Amino acid sequence: MTMLFSCENDIHKVNLVTASDSIIPVSTVKNIDLIRSISGKVVLELTAPLLITYEGDNPYSEFPKGMKIIFFDSVMNVTSQLTAEYGISYEKRKIMEARTNVVVVNNKKHEQVNTEQLTWNQVTRKISSDKFVKITTPEKIILGEGFDSDETMDNYTIKKLKGTILVNENK
Repeated sequence: MTMLFSCENDIHKVNLVTASDSIIPVSTVKNIDLIRSISGKVVLELTAPLLITYEGDNPYSEFPKGMKIIFFDSVMNVTSQLTAEYGISYEKRKIMEARTNVVVVNNKKHEQVNTEQLTWNQVTRKISSDKFVKITTPEKIILGEGFDSDETMDNYTIKKLKGTILVNENK
């Protein structure tokens, strides 16, 4: 019986395989239900049909089949929720991005935000988008190209406002 082995030492190919910034999936989790707490109090619950985590110089977690995040106040009341068809979270940069049919509901103010892309900066605790945005409140519908907000959606600014706005001259 004769066996032949071959080895190739093309340095370019070796460097591609061993590059420190290469993206390597390290885990895949189906039907994830993650609860995050701070000082023993639940602040959010994240559910998703699929989570893929990658390592490398810029590790990130991807939700390629969508995600739902429910935010709670200190007594476990739901304050808001976010759903999207795709999500990605960059660990080092503390940035989470939601894409495609993004819906944010503020339960306290009974408002809803619809957009195609939303970025949450966990350090500054700000939410922003440069895409078309529709905000539905009990009194009106506001349209614009982009917006900035605090993470609770209590204070927001619409960029490039569109549509008809009614102004109360008494205020």
